Amino acid sequence: MTYAAVAAWLRPRLGMGLVIGITPWLAWIASLALGGWYKDAFDQLITADHLAFYHAARLVREGHEHRLYNYGELNATNYQRQLIGWEWDGFEAFRNPPFYALLYWPTAGLSYYHSAVIWLVIGGVLWVGAIGLLRPAQPLRVWMWSLTFYPVCAVVGFGQNTFVSLAIMAGVYRLLQAERKFAAGWVAGLLFFKPQLLLGFFVWWGMEPRRYARTWGGVVLMGATLAALSAVVLPAATRAFVHSLPEIAAFRGDPFWNKQSPRAFWALLLARTGDEHQADDQAPLVLALAGICSLAAIAGAWWVKQRTGAPVAVMFPIAIFLSLWASPHSLIYEWALLVAAAIVVWDEFPSQRDAWLVLFALAWIGLGISTTLAAVQLRAQWPVVLQVAVPVIGLVGALAAREWVRAIPAQR
Repeated sequence: MTYAAVAAWLRPRLGMGLVIGITPWLAWIASLALGGWYKDAFDQLITADHLAFYHAARLVREGHEHRLYNYGELNATNYQRQLIGWEWDGFEAFRNPPFYALLYWPTAGLSYYHSAVIWLVIGGVLWVGAIGLLRPAQPLRVWMWSLTFYPVCAVVGFGQNTFVSLAIMAGVYRLLQAERKFAAGWVAGLLFFKPQLLLGFFVWWGMEPRRYARTWGGVVLMGATLAALSAVVLPAATRAFVHSLPEIAAFRGDPFWNKQSPRAFWALLLARTGDEHQADDQAPLVLALAGICSLAAIAGAWWVKQRTGAPVAVMFPIAIFLSLWASPHSLIYEWALLVAAAIVVWDEFPSQRDAWLVLFALAWIGLGISTTLAAVQLRAQWPVVLQVAVPVIGLVGALAAREWVRAIPAQR
């Protein structure tokens, strides 16, 4: 069956996708209402991941920056429970570089709940702003469809900072399209607050070091600036961060139903443990297979670069994919960054829109159902757990590469 035939079947049914895509939002809001708005119906704190950033900034305000990475002591003294005002049994560790805590300093003087609401609004503004920077032909329609993409809902529900990353990446794309390479690298350097998101850009720019020499200069300058900011403004926290870096890099605490990466996929498939939420992602076979997946993606990126001449509109989406695919800890909400990739390929390669519609639908379904299916399998204690999003996304990436190679000669 051709892309055209499948796309023709999909188009009259897109309205159903809108309804289905809104359902997680309605469920989240209803759950918060049942929980009293400060928590949900399952006693989970509202936008719980925001607590990691909030409590870090609060420690800085209180003059206790040296405690930022002392996770055992903070947990033992119930510091976070004191901030939220009830007996929540979780703990949200701050694992970003020290400078990132400064971003939340202005709202850290407020209650956790006021800070969470303010950052929900800030995130929404960044989300809309990122779409605007990418300049789609129909921005309102793009925003509406992005609303139905489950990882976007997860960003809001978890209280994560993915919209910050999305806005930065959109700025990088706009600057590269304008041939402002140094500025693009400088802006990209802001991603050092979550450096794994730079992986795809580094692979791309490493393939063409002369062409992107100024971009590398911008990245290095921003990295040095942020490191200096940390060292000067937060010296004790910086020393603690350097000391704790091996522990931070080795962190494996997130439940595996929430991880959507080749490493997590192979761990769930081949190395289940007794803990219902976990698997052994340090097993040699798991690491080898995850490495092969990453190398295959890089090889595919090189093939596309060679066949297309590496225009920004091709390599930017590939860089986003590589950052998420190669990272050992890509969580469901981080895949919201695919919104930027989707906008670019849809508007820059209109001749392939039948293919894009089919591939978008595959990614939308795979990432929409994967966490729930994985959680069900884990709680049922299946010895082998299939995380469906990873093979689906891998297939989408491979098919998209082929479409870029087909599309570029048609444009010449």
